Amino acid sequence: MTTTTTERPQDPMAVVAHLARVIAGDDEQRFALVYHAFANQVDGFLTGDGADGYRLARSLLRRGVSPLTRSAVGTEQPADSIYTDPVYLANMRAVVADRARIIGGVPTSDFPDCVAVGSANAWCCSGTLVSPNVVVTAGHCVHGGCAARVFVGKDVGFPEDGEVIPVETALAHPEYRPPRPTGDIAVLVLARPAPIAPRPIATPDQVAAAAFVRLAGYGNTDVHSSGGYGRRRVVDVPIASDHPRYGAEKATEFVAGAPFLDRDSCNGDSGGPAYVQAGGEWFLAGATSRATASSLRPCGDGGVYTRVASYEKWLWTVPGAVRP
Repeated sequence: MTTTTTERPQDPMAVVAHLARVIAGDDEQRFALVYHAFANQVDGFLTGDGADGYRLARSLLRRGVSPLTRSAVGTEQPADSIYTDPVYLANMRAVVADRARIIGGVPTSDFPDCVAVGSANAWCCSGTLVSPNVVVTAGHCVHGGCAARVFVGKDVGFPEDGEVIPVETALAHPEYRPPRPTGDIAVLVLARPAPIAPRPIATPDQVAAAAFVRLAGYGNTDVHSSGGYGRRRVVDVPIASDHPRYGAEKATEFVAGAPFLDRDSCNGDSGGPAYVQAGGEWFLAGATSRATASSLRPCGDGGVYTRVASYEKWLWTVPGAVRP
């Protein structure tokens, strides 16, 4: 007697993608929304060893979409949402299909050039080391008083495992004049060099060729920005088009976002890096600025990132900044 067995997929995100495709069919916008809805439940199911894809699928179908996700996703998206953007949808397909991509914000010891930025008594932003004594962050961090020190390490809750370095000079770009949001970039010149290799800045061509960026930061981990700051995390998010409805300045900013486990950039990630990969290496493409003009929530519906290369000449003119 011959028996036939069906191979059980063990990759939870592969199950999520399969279920979303079954439900959405060829409708790419609906696929993005359904994938979002199911992926947001994954953290709650994968809490122990041995959770396989079939158990996850049954749980997802039985439990369905959480009220929070329903309220965030809804049945109709605004016409200016990145969920309606064809470039975003195409890049999202590529990220979902590539199992090497990071889906869902995960703690990491990689990217040590991503540092926490703080005031004298609190940690409040993120940044990127671009030379031994220069950190790039957001202009609104400096304007908000979050630019007195940086933490080089993976978790601000364990200062003994890292190093705190005072900031000698903090300067936002002169074009950044709140409430005008563009030009949202700043330079922090450190009092002493950091013991970490700096990150090279991506060229405009490298950014233009990318379908996704890898975000890093210490920021909050829920879509309403109520907590979770302190641990360096990363996530891969698709790049959207440069349509002006998203509120970005085409020449100096780009738009990206992810529905994956609601792990977009969030408060506390401000100023943190958006990396692109080229030739097997990671380069600094952007600094986290703000939510898109079409966002429904503080975090999780797409973000605007300042193109660091657009300001590279200026940042090396800041007094005390030393090129790598």
